[in-house]
Amino acid sequence: MRNIRLEQSLRCEQREVADMIADIAASEIDSCVRSVEALAQVCRGVITGEGPTTSGRVHFSRTIDVEDTVLCARILVAAGRHGEPVSRAEVDTLFDIHTVADERRDGGRFDDLIAKAIVHHVMSASGLDVPGRELALARARPLDAWASGARIDGEARGWLKTRLREFSPASPAARTIARALLNERPPEDVTLAATFDIAA
Repeated sequence: MRNIRLEQSLRCEQREVADMIADIAASEIDSCVRSVEALAQVCRGVITGEGPTTSGRVHFSRTIDVEDTVLCARILVAAGRHGEPVSRAEVDTLFDIHTVADERRDGGRFDDLIAKAIVHHVMSASGLDVPGRELALARARPLDAWASGARIDGEARGWLKTRLREFSPASPAARTIARALLNERPPEDVTLAATFDIAA
């Protein structure tokens, strides 16, 4: 069965990248909704290799390149300018992008971004403090600089367990998430790696 969000991304109106970012930056109350719409447009560009998010360069279908990842990061940072943590809807759309991309041409940047966005969301959903998006999602800042030893609640754990099945066990993003959420846990805790069948 086809993912509903993917169907929506294929139907959504194509908009210029600058307009998308400007709308997100100007929004006072629904920046995360606008962010999801913009990320869905990136997803469509990844699927087809065409459209505003891929203009001005050669872009193969079902491929993530550096520009795609940089655009996703810009969208997420713009949507969090008032301090909102990464939302579940945004992370779900990043998962959609991950799912449709058969090839990476970005040197691991998207894996780094999605891992940080997932951990940011899961930690905040578990009631934990997280840094602002610009700092948390920065390529130069390692995830373990702000996410060491995080304990996540049952609901967030259940959601994450379901979504992480979309990653292969060897996925760099999955391994990064496992390390970040396992670090410094007491030995009596059930490990995330065991729960999700991911080798830490």
